[in-house]
Amino acid sequence: MAKPAILRRKLMYIVGGMLICYLVLCVVAAMFQRQLMYPATQAESLPLASFPELKRSFEKLTDVAFPSHDEAIIRGWHLQVQSTPSEQLILLLHGNGGHRAFRTRWYELASSLKTDVLTIDYHGYGDSEGTPSEPALISDAKATWDYAVTKLGYSPSKIVILGESLGGGVGVQLAAIQCRRNQAPAGLILSATFSSMVETASRKFRWLPVNLILQDRYHSDRHIPEVNCPVLQFHGEDDSLVPLALGQRLHELAPAVSRSGIPRSLIVFPQTEHNNVLRLNADAMRIQIAEFLRRL
Repeated sequence: MAKPAILRRKLMYIVGGMLICYLVLCVVAAMFQRQLMYPATQAESLPLASFPELKRSFEKLTDVAFPSHDEAIIRGWHLQVQSTPSEQLILLLHGNGGHRAFRTRWYELASSLKTDVLTIDYHGYGDSEGTPSEPALISDAKATWDYAVTKLGYSPSKIVILGESLGGGVGVQLAAIQCRRNQAPAGLILSATFSSMVETASRKFRWLPVNLILQDRYHSDRHIPEVNCPVLQFHGEDDSLVPLALGQRLHELAPAVSRSGIPRSLIVFPQTEHNNVLRLNADAMRIQIAEFLRRL
């Protein structure tokens, strides 16, 4: 009779130990989630003078810096195809890896389309101050928009928001904010982005209670219905980090037609993963974006 009781106790110890290990793992994941979400590459300084290759694509290069909501200084670049501001500006919001110096292909694409670029590094990225979080990144995007309009003189109706990956989550919220203010951007371009960070993380970490512990949720699915400007999306068919299904869901939640009558568009590239969308499909994307900009 003693043996079954001993076995039950051993089983309880094993199950209890496993449960404790799982709870510890959940606590660790909760504590370090922002370090995982924002693997920021930092730099002491990123002056444009250190990147002379950009002179081949743009006539005027300007380092910019301005405060975000918490007075942290956000730094970036203003790249102009001519000495005076062009008709259109691409406000580039990059993904969660690297910093603005890693986005050369986007700058080359914009230059080929004769479009200016304003790009920044979020809190804690590049040479910007602060610590990254969803509220901080959204505030950075809003501050960048305000800088483009009030300091650089671009009309809201000439600004195209371009967000890649995590930057797409930031871009959707910025576009929704501006649409609510009746200062809608000219358009929104998204590359390899998601419907929400909750869905993305839940697919990647199925064994974690993501919905309970995730702080920065980036609910693009809740904001995209408010975006009444034209929307153009790109996604890789073989994206394993942000599965195509999440890009399709975001596309389906966007208004079918913008306020100006332009249908939403999702371009899917075969044999393309998360981090090589632009590298493998630059020519096709240039054609699609050129047509998109022409219709705005």
